Amino acid sequence: MTRTNLATLGRERVNTLLAELGEPKFRSKQLLEWIWKRGVFDPAQMTNLSQKLRERLVENCEIAVPKIVHSQQSSDGTIKYLLQLQDGKTIETVWIPREDQGRVTVCISTQVGCKMGCTFCLTAQQRVERNLTAGEIAGQLLVLPNREKITNVVVMGMGEPFDNYDELMAALDIMTDPHLLEIGPARITVSTSGLVPAIKKFVKESKCHLAISLNAPNDEIRSQIMPINRAYNLEKLIGTMREIASDDYPRARKNKFSITFEYILMKGLNDQPEHARQIVKLLKGVPCKINLLLYNETPNTPFKRPEEKDIAEFRQILGRHGLLNFIRASRGRDISAACGQLASEQKRKDLAESQAAAN
Repeated sequence: MTRTNLATLGRERVNTLLAELGEPKFRSKQLLEWIWKRGVFDPAQMTNLSQKLRERLVENCEIAVPKIVHSQQSSDGTIKYLLQLQDGKTIETVWIPREDQGRVTVCISTQVGCKMGCTFCLTAQQRVERNLTAGEIAGQLLVLPNREKITNVVVMGMGEPFDNYDELMAALDIMTDPHLLEIGPARITVSTSGLVPAIKKFVKESKCHLAISLNAPNDEIRSQIMPINRAYNLEKLIGTMREIASDDYPRARKNKFSITFEYILMKGLNDQPEHARQIVKLLKGVPCKINLLLYNETPNTPFKRPEEKDIAEFRQILGRHGLLNFIRASRGRDISAACGQLASEQKRKDLAESQAAAN
């Protein structure tokens, strides 16, 4: 008999399960609190549930959360965790402390692999193996040591979050619920490569922040490095962001919506003055900030980190035209934990074998 893993279920599916067992609705809240608030994974220990319900849960269900199988600590304090899922597949989750800011950010994954095919990203080389469940997404936070110190979450790990939209939203419900993981929506940022229909839906349905992976100033370059651009080009993407930021958009009016664009600078490809000027033209009138990331070199990709002088000139051009921009520090580069460097255990083994054969 297949046992239902309660830790993979979002709130609605737990509600349905307990309703099918004839339990009142408040039992769902109690059960979720035991798992997500108290970290108790044995139904027999959930003392405010009825004895009959506990016995039925023990008989028919289990609570299996992602398991830490390996960790690496960077010289800058960043810790990369390799987590094993119930079916043996693995993902990576990154703990990013900033003691100077009193903040701990955790970068979580939404898929095993990714099907977006971005040519600069190690995860994309793996391709997608499967989506994570809501519980597996949120569960990455639950199993980390010192999880009570977590202040911020970025959904920027392995996978395209909006390619797993329903499970993402159920996971965000678990994370933001004041009775469960208690992380305020303003402290959660979800990043997307540009799935336009899901962007529109997300902004209406969630109070979490949104970041768009831009990475190129024109369609020619963006289609070269991000295949998603062939389906949703810059005109569609930026047009959508203008619509979202307009006075007619309900959330924009209520929350003074501002857009974050992520832009990875790659030497000679998208970091020259003409590229900066194209960005200025592209984003004119869009309320936004730009997080500039310096490319983190990964195996089997031709891209290089930009030169300091090119970074400085790029930023000067953006600044002169009123575009707020920041250099987002790469954390954990020495343990391959930085942006674009995450992969499963098997993918890293495959890369190591191919590099050894090449040498």
